[in-house]
Amino acid sequence: MMKGTRATWRQRRHRRIGQGLLMLLLLTTAPSSRAEMVTIGKGVGIIWEGLPFNVMMSGPMVSAYLGDIWGINRFGLIAISNLNYTCLNPSNLTTIAGYQALRIAPGVGLIPRATGSAQYYLASGWLETLVGTIGLPESRGQTSSGFIITNPIADTTWCIPPRMTAQANFFSATANRTATLSGNWVMVTDGTQTSSEIIIPAMYAGSYSQVLDGDRFAVILPSAITLRISTLSCAVETTTNINFGSVRRNTQFGSELGILSYPLTVTCSQLSDRINANINVQFRAITGLHEGAPTRLTLRQGGGYITGEINNGVTGSGACNGTAGIPLDGTQLQVGSIGLADATRILSNQVTWRLCSGGASLPIGPVDASAEVLVTFN
Repeated sequence: MMKGTRATWRQRRHRRIGQGLLMLLLLTTAPSSRAEMVTIGKGVGIIWEGLPFNVMMSGPMVSAYLGDIWGINRFGLIAISNLNYTCLNPSNLTTIAGYQALRIAPGVGLIPRATGSAQYYLASGWLETLVGTIGLPESRGQTSSGFIITNPIADTTWCIPPRMTAQANFFSATANRTATLSGNWVMVTDGTQTSSEIIIPAMYAGSYSQVLDGDRFAVILPSAITLRISTLSCAVETTTNINFGSVRRNTQFGSELGILSYPLTVTCSQLSDRINANINVQFRAITGLHEGAPTRLTLRQGGGYITGEINNGVTGSGACNGTAGIPLDGTQLQVGSIGLADATRILSNQVTWRLCSGGASLPIGPVDASAEVLVTFN
């Protein structure tokens, strides 16, 4: 990133589109939630994301068998299910807006976006690990021994076992295994949803054994949450290709290398069955958080980061050496509200982005970073 070098973002066709570092913001609309209620509105596709979870389960497998000799498939060392004792059956999923989702209302489906891992001992005494994703972007895993796990498998889905087939004498029955799952929930709609209120069913993280005594599970979506479907629709507009241009290299950690500012406009409308709602924006890092700091979007190449701030008191300063800017971990930032008397509402703010040095590891040459912004309401 010496003066005069080029940093470019490549599109799908790999066409260079300019000089300098570019941050790509993917714009999506999605309602948010209160502790007891999730509100969604019009739209098609992914329209809501939230309710994060993070659980750990541990205990002996009790049985050495991988799978269930009685025909109920209990493969999953890391799994998400609507039952606390077995993996989800693929017949419970429906295609909604192109996604395989658990149908919770007409035209509305629920999908996890989760990552997980497990450590367990084989019958030989060997410690093996399993890592994977469940739901979005796909349900897939891999073991430290090199086995690849895909879904659906047998009569299960959202379910990652250590092998694709049942095996006898596989686990150490007495050694402790641990399993972790973290992520959040995504709601998809196909446009046919109508105004109503329903109770979202409870969902579980599971680490299942061939016998019930070996099962471990945790509630990751309580059944007390109400889904409110409304006619409210919001959209966010802002510059999505943020090009800082050629910048001077500075290896002092936290030094500002570039600064740009753009409008951030949220437009909302509602037809019949109007509601009162807070309007929020949420930012989620795609390239990750620099050293785990929620207000620092890491460069894909490492060695630097981007910070942001929104005016009108929405956030604090986005200074490179500060921590009060835009959180990129999905935290809700309220930018306004809409009322029963409002058919439309336009909320205007300014967003400022800073390119910051991560120190001596600051890269030279093309770099990029990306994040997602959602307009939400509750």
